[in-house]
Amino acid sequence: MSLRRVLIFFSDTGGGHRAAANALTEAFQFQFPGRYKVTLVDGFKDCAPFPLNQISETYFPLTTYTPKLWGGLFHSSNRQLTLPSSAAMDDALLRRGCARAIRRHNPTLVVSVHPLINRAPCNALKQINPYIPFVTVVTDLFDVHGMWFSAAADLVIVPTQGAFDCGVSWGFPPERMRVVGQPIALKFAAPASSETQAELRARLGLQPDRFTLLLVGGGEGMGPLRAIARALNTAALPIQLAIIAGRNEKLRAQLRQEHWRVPVSIQGFVTDMPDWMRASDVVITKAGPGTIMETLAAGKPMILSGNLPGQEEGNVTFVEQNGVGILRANPDAIVRLVREWLEPNNHALAQMQTNARRMARPNAAIEIVKLLDALPLATTP
Repeated sequence: MSLRRVLIFFSDTGGGHRAAANALTEAFQFQFPGRYKVTLVDGFKDCAPFPLNQISETYFPLTTYTPKLWGGLFHSSNRQLTLPSSAAMDDALLRRGCARAIRRHNPTLVVSVHPLINRAPCNALKQINPYIPFVTVVTDLFDVHGMWFSAAADLVIVPTQGAFDCGVSWGFPPERMRVVGQPIALKFAAPASSETQAELRARLGLQPDRFTLLLVGGGEGMGPLRAIARALNTAALPIQLAIIAGRNEKLRAQLRQEHWRVPVSIQGFVTDMPDWMRASDVVITKAGPGTIMETLAAGKPMILSGNLPGQEEGNVTFVEQNGVGILRANPDAIVRLVREWLEPNNHALAQMQTNARRMARPNAAIEIVKLLDALPLATTP
């Protein structure tokens, strides 16, 4: 059997798109060893003209310091009247660069995991070889942007029924959509060992029998982690904290200078996040889709500490409507919620844990690549 070549378009505008692309790459290699060669292309950095090729460098400051502006851009472009012109502009700016990437890598399958690098590579591919399948893998959870459905994709894979319904509302043919889940790393699919939670905590340097809150902010340590940790530290609760600062070395240094009244473990970027999640009782995180689905895979309730306007609002809806977590954007409100959950005979956490296990789709990446493998792949010149 000849080697099949998959080209995945993504962008480092937030960590979730690369994480999804990496999860699909891993799933191809695990499920079909030796059958696929997967190449990742950053659609902005590698295909867009200047200054659009710098978007990944400006995403973090833009979303951190001007979130309302970002939310305004999201909502203003996500309307029936404005989406067609936004999609046409995006296509005009990116199609030529995407075509270069497609010709260079000569794929037998093209996948997009980014809403803004979707229509352009699809149109470029159809001009080069209309028989090569183009697939969109949606990586937002619920009320997703219409740009995800602006490409004439052969297949659109969505993570939830809410995202499916959104695609229908934008006029995308329902017979070309599948609800499968969000692709996450395979290490979240099953525990690496038969360790009990107490044994796992002990191995990670945590107290085995103490209620554990895990604070995460993605790979870059985004969000108000320090403010939340300080509020919990002074709340006189019977808890311990595990804080994952990611690549944010400034935050990690600041946390280590704090005077801690509760047991605390401060980590930088970790590669064993499933263990930290399974060792916790509750995960406190911003409303990034990847971390939400990873938390569900670990069977844990969550407190959402905030969300990016527009882009992550649907993720909050998904979490709260399915009873797997609650949004509390204020550190003091987080403290009050934790205190409430720790009261005797409060069964809210147990119900959320049950819901989390029911909603989890830990094997989504494997299921997605099985669907992709079943597509009739064209032979390229």
